Amino acid sequence: MLKRLPEPLREVGVIFLITRGALFLLAPLAYLTLPKIDPAIQEHRANLFPQATETLTGLPHYLVDIWAKWDAVWYLQIAHQGYRADDFSAAFFPLYPLLVAVVRPLFLGNGVIAGIALSLAACFGAFYYLYRLLELDFDAATAKKAVFYIAIFPTTFFLQTIYTESLFLLLTVLCFYLARRNQYLYASIAGALATLTRSAGLLLLVPLAVMYLRERDWDLRRIRPDAVYLLLIPLGLMAYMLFLDIRFGDPFLFSSAQSFWSRGFTGPIGGIYYGIKAAFWGMDAIISTPDTTFWLPVVDQDPRLWATYDVINLLFTVPFLAFSVIAFWRLPLHYALYALLLMLMPLSYPSSVPLMSMPRFILTVFPLFVLLSMWGRERQWVDRLITVTSLVFLGFFVSKFVVFTWVA
Repeated sequence: MLKRLPEPLREVGVIFLITRGALFLLAPLAYLTLPKIDPAIQEHRANLFPQATETLTGLPHYLVDIWAKWDAVWYLQIAHQGYRADDFSAAFFPLYPLLVAVVRPLFLGNGVIAGIALSLAACFGAFYYLYRLLELDFDAATAKKAVFYIAIFPTTFFLQTIYTESLFLLLTVLCFYLARRNQYLYASIAGALATLTRSAGLLLLVPLAVMYLRERDWDLRRIRPDAVYLLLIPLGLMAYMLFLDIRFGDPFLFSSAQSFWSRGFTGPIGGIYYGIKAAFWGMDAIISTPDTTFWLPVVDQDPRLWATYDVINLLFTVPFLAFSVIAFWRLPLHYALYALLLMLMPLSYPSSVPLMSMPRFILTVFPLFVLLSMWGRERQWVDRLITVTSLVFLGFFVSKFVVFTWVA
């Protein structure tokens, strides 16, 4: 049956089914067999992050509810109750929770199942269009390897949780793909939807402008009226700002809400500096095992665990930041620019845990997986190193996430 499918669907389908299926098996096993966090802490977190939907029982609980952790609950609450001015929910952009609310009736009103189904559909779409895009710009082997590396990346499970990663990846890849086919109107619409999913979608203006000008040999005299389509990309963010202004009287509420996570602008150099500083603190904390809890005391997180994540975050950030620079020598200019900008944006707005969530943010920087794919194809030992390292960290992260421990 699979042989009858077109090659892109067949290759992507196999990768998708195997990796997503493995994660749906691994997560419940980890939840059932690994030590849980202290029940008092679990109850405290449950009160701070109340579930926004009916909790399932039996087997469905182990297959579904374990994915509704941390930011997932914010999206579920927005999908169920909408935005409020006093709960910092405006920091979470509206397209994903809006879609969850739209499809929820198809799943008997259960937001968790609706969110997972939405994320899985977007994940498959992202894999498929990434394969198609890389076929155009490189070759099928590079496309397959890049999709595979994303599918086993340590934070790849976020592509099937109630997070925006899969939707944002789909829309950004689709934006590139449509622009590559010279369909700038549809590409810009995809870009506008990306900005309605995350503010980082604004960065798509840069690679699309480069693609448009490169197709015209950088001759400004060859710019046509269709270039104005690129101005559609910021409309997603502008629409959200208009909503916030009408509803709450503050179009920048999405930005000020970031104060809840102590995020502020330092520039990328500041983010890296504080990230290195936190990692050295982390190494010292791991050795000395301090009694005080570092950051997030409201969820009673083990300070040694946060110290470990400070080190892990740096181990992810530094190599991939270096890859985004190397990309200028190995990838087309629009790929490299987008990768670098997408890396620098979260680094410029660090929180009290400076590199918090960087391993998750890296998941959507798809040009860097193209670079890894090229290296993995050139050297077998590199391919094995990437595969083994990814799977080890993936197992570690999933086992922590499902028991309500912060990962990324």
